[in-house]
Amino acid sequence: MTPASVVIVGAGLAGSRCAETLRAEGFEGRVVLVGEEPTPPYERPTLSKEFLAGEREKVELREPEFWAEREIELVLGRRIESVDLLHRSAGDGLEWEALVIATGARARRLPFDVPAGVHTLRTVADAAALREELGPGARLVIVGAGFVGAEVASTALKLGAEVTVLDIARVPLERVLGPEVGGLLAERYRARGVDLRAETGLARFVDDAGGRVTAVELTDGTTVPCSTALVAVGAEPAVELVEADRGGIPTDACGRTAIPGVYACGDVASAWRPSVSRRVRVEHWTSAAGQAASVARAILGREQPYDDLPYFWSDQFGLRLQHVGHAEEWAAVEIEGDSDSFTARYLDGEGRPLAALLANRPREVAAVRRELAGAGLAEAA
Repeated sequence: MTPASVVIVGAGLAGSRCAETLRAEGFEGRVVLVGEEPTPPYERPTLSKEFLAGEREKVELREPEFWAEREIELVLGRRIESVDLLHRSAGDGLEWEALVIATGARARRLPFDVPAGVHTLRTVADAAALREELGPGARLVIVGAGFVGAEVASTALKLGAEVTVLDIARVPLERVLGPEVGGLLAERYRARGVDLRAETGLARFVDDAGGRVTAVELTDGTTVPCSTALVAVGAEPAVELVEADRGGIPTDACGRTAIPGVYACGDVASAWRPSVSRRVRVEHWTSAAGQAASVARAILGREQPYDDLPYFWSDQFGLRLQHVGHAEEWAAVEIEGDSDSFTARYLDGEGRPLAALLANRPREVAAVRRELAGAGLAEAA
């Protein structure tokens, strides 16, 4: 039976896309979209790039009137601390027959207090605060050479800041893309002016008498002066509304949790993927949108599991990186091209493709998708 009311906790891409899909596919009941931030749903990927650079101010996913026209109730600036599963309530006026948890992930923080001038980047308010600190003469230290750290480094250099990036890995993005690709990226970062400190961690922040960061002390004993710093050491799913570990809220391929009437989608969900026969939590735009649409259809009683090939992109240091497929482990990497334009294919022990990374080769993405989809079908057969 189709529920009469749906409350969606989390007004990011996943939550907003779920609400939109419900209306687009004919749901006539009450839809409430609750967001912790005071801003309407917006595009998060631009925060480390165009918005941070001051090249773009408008980041909202939809025009303000969009939500009212579709009778989607926006409740902004409200944090849902808990839900009453027995009485199906999320607080005053938020009774539901179906609950969608789309709370996303939050920036992972260091296990100690940090001085003023040390930032994380997850929200538009975070990006606005960091932007105020960048420009000619600024000295930025970034802790973590992942995608967010690299994108911010690229943007900060364009703004005229001096940038130091430190990471405990041998090369940037080693765990995600492997040492071969990470080595290519490390060379590019340094050639563009980044002071990249590999296999080096943060020992502590140094601050002045006013409690403002002035330097970072590294695990190798050296000290790097700075005017501001960014902690970019990953994110963790916001799973507090239900009992789940840091791996995310487990769901089936349609976003259903083990609790009747409760669904999860986006960065907070660890969704079953039939193609790999296990649950996977993917922190990327396309997966969040696809899962959200699948959840909306499941609420409407329509089985349309989401199991598309994972896809994400990153813009950094003159490269458009596009990654297709899912490979947590691989036996070999084949790289074709040079540091300005290349394709890296990740292969299993039998030489079959698992995933691919394309750098400045957007025209090849569709063909790579077909190749990987074909390989998956052949393996399943």
